[in-house]
Amino acid sequence: MGADGDGTGVRLRRRAWRRVLLVVVAVLAVVGAAGAVAVHRMTTGKLDHGTVFTATSGELDVKPGQLFSIEVSAHRGWGDIWTVAEAPDPTVVRTVGVEYVENFGLPNLTGAVGADSGGHYDFVFRAAQQPGRTTVALHVDYRDRLGGTFSGGPEQTRRQFTVDVG
Repeated sequence: MGADGDGTGVRLRRRAWRRVLLVVVAVLAVVGAAGAVAVHRMTTGKLDHGTVFTATSGELDVKPGQLFSIEVSAHRGWGDIWTVAEAPDPTVVRTVGVEYVENFGLPNLTGAVGADSGGHYDFVFRAAQQPGRTTVALHVDYRDRLGGTFSGGPEQTRRQFTVDVG
């Protein structure tokens, strides 16, 4: 029989296409995974944040020695520069660091992209080894000074937390 008379040529071409398709799928999977890792690294910052709290205020219960952070959404380009207004009692909670992480053009919850998508501040703390209670207050200084004249109101200018280590 000839080369195509017994179907060998057709089977070889199908195998070749399957291999090409498999290679293309594998390359796309690797590129997609690498992109996901890159986006994750760009939007999570460099500090270890421990347990992340995103509430706007209230009580935070942490364990002795626990690393934790308070995350606050912000648009630093618009002047939303959050700082610690009232530092915690260092015998109860120690400040580890603060960092601002941009969204890098990823959509925020309102759908804004790019410069309008902002980012967030992470205020990182470590609880002491013994039980205790302290207050942490965060604020946007210039907006806080505007008081009631700022349209966002106090929830947009000041956040206060009671931290219970126990």
